[in-house]
Amino acid sequence: MDKYFRLLELLRKAGKVAISLSGGKDSGLVAKAAIDAGIKAVAITISSPLFSRRELKSAESIAKEIGMKHIVVKSKYMPENDINRCYRCKKNMARLIKEAAEKEGFKIIADGVTVDDMNDIFRPGVRAASEEGIWHPLADAGFTARDVANAARAAGLSAWNKPSNSCLASRISYGEEITIKKLHMVENAEEFLGGISKRVRVRMHGKIARIEVLPEDFEKVIDRKDEITKKFRELGFAYTTLDLSGYRSGSMNDTAWQFSERGG
Repeated sequence: MDKYFRLLELLRKAGKVAISLSGGKDSGLVAKAAIDAGIKAVAITISSPLFSRRELKSAESIAKEIGMKHIVVKSKYMPENDINRCYRCKKNMARLIKEAAEKEGFKIIADGVTVDDMNDIFRPGVRAASEEGIWHPLADAGFTARDVANAARAAGLSAWNKPSNSCLASRISYGEEITIKKLHMVENAEEFLGGISKRVRVRMHGKIARIEVLPEDFEKVIDRKDEITKKFRELGFAYTTLDLSGYRSGSMNDTAWQFSERGG
């Protein structure tokens, strides 16, 4: 727990912090630590079609659980779907959160970025947040993703074992236009698959749905293939496939270089 005490120390030195609360355990731990540190804090969450409704509910639940004031900022921003999408989107989010924080009298905004995130070369959003002056207290305290889970559990945070999630736009193949309809398609598809695997992603390639789950859960998908295919057709997918490489974070980046070469 030494890192958690270090986190408390950093927050106390900051004195007054607005927290970008995504609904995950990372930013949730920062919010819980702010309460434990006894400092003035507020949680701010972006409500957007780019993020699943479940994430917003999770953020609301965390804020209520720890007793922190929670502000929800609505956004209709839709980024162009090129290789710089994540960077621009995070810039936009950071600015919206900064505006909301300033209205509440907060100058310091913290997020849930960890050491692992800082070391991931496919995290342009982290760079964008840093450029906007967003503080990463977990990274400064030396927290890895595993450290966060352990500390969140020890701190009694109910979301301690919640799987990480990402922007729904990351499910749509680079170059394809991002629309609310498409975002709802992938969100509803993933919601339908439910607890079929600890890790589930539905990637969209035109009218093709590419399901990613952990390899040990392939059989569960095959067993429900007729049910899944029927539901996905109702959602608007013409074809449903199972990715034999299994779940992997940021798999759309595998072909990002091809899009870059086309000049898009």
